[in-house]
Amino acid sequence: MKLPIVCTLLLTLSGTSLVLHASDGSAPWQSDLHADHALVGQIWDTQAQRFVSQDALLEKLANSHTLLLGEKHDNPDHHRLRLSLLERLLDTGQPALLAMEMLTESQQTAINALSASQPLPGSETWQSMLTWDDGWTWEFYEPALRAGLTTGSRIVAGNISSDTMMQVYRADTSEAIAAPALLNTTQLQRLTEEIDVSHCGMLPAAQIPPMVRVQQARDQHMANALTTPGDFSRRILLAGNFHIRHDLSVPNYLPEEFDRPLALAFLEVDPAALQASDYLSDAAGDRVYDFIWFTPAIRGDDYCADLEQ
Repeated sequence: MKLPIVCTLLLTLSGTSLVLHASDGSAPWQSDLHADHALVGQIWDTQAQRFVSQDALLEKLANSHTLLLGEKHDNPDHHRLRLSLLERLLDTGQPALLAMEMLTESQQTAINALSASQPLPGSETWQSMLTWDDGWTWEFYEPALRAGLTTGSRIVAGNISSDTMMQVYRADTSEAIAAPALLNTTQLQRLTEEIDVSHCGMLPAAQIPPMVRVQQARDQHMANALTTPGDFSRRILLAGNFHIRHDLSVPNYLPEEFDRPLALAFLEVDPAALQASDYLSDAAGDRVYDFIWFTPAIRGDDYCADLEQ
């Protein structure tokens, strides 16, 4: 569960209608590592402390105005499951707002032009029109983009540009964060520890504060994207699981008067963690997500060993 920070910080800084699965995990998975784990296919309601059906989850999502829908970036099942929910949430006849971590502020003009195109050009041209970053697997995100475009949703870039990211990284203080809503001391300490652990303890100490600043700047921008002015049926953020955490991430940067968002994480199972509650053990007792949908894992190699190499 540490990998998402590494993907969205380290790699970025270096330049870099489907059918829902059955809740019992009986449907085929594209990622099949640990597919026999007891939690695979189950949906955990963290507040009620019980498993719920897909219908119950969809009803809860449909009744919430602000939604944070997570992912592990390289897991195809997370994208498939989330897309099946997204298509139903956007197909309401009323325009929604869709913010995407995979799009940066520098792409917003192109996004607006694409959205305004009449008729909508073929999707084979979208990558070049948007100057899509190949670090994000196009096949995973094109369907979500299509769902937004074809339903007339307002699509907003959820991420800062590479230039802004480097400015924040090189800054001496957190002043580079626009309109900062900083975490408290305890949260900042936990975020610092998370970033250190997610990089397998290999980051030089001097690099950790800049990485914390970048994480905050990105969460602030995603929160700003969600609060884009307009009358929307609902507001949805697509982002990595870490960015949707209630305890440390985007929810903390939303205005106090803004509706409390509902966060759904798609998490890969761990053979060493057999109970749903085990997946919140790093949250210091705080509720990290509202719902967790468990899936098999996509890779079983030692990430820290790869990073060391």
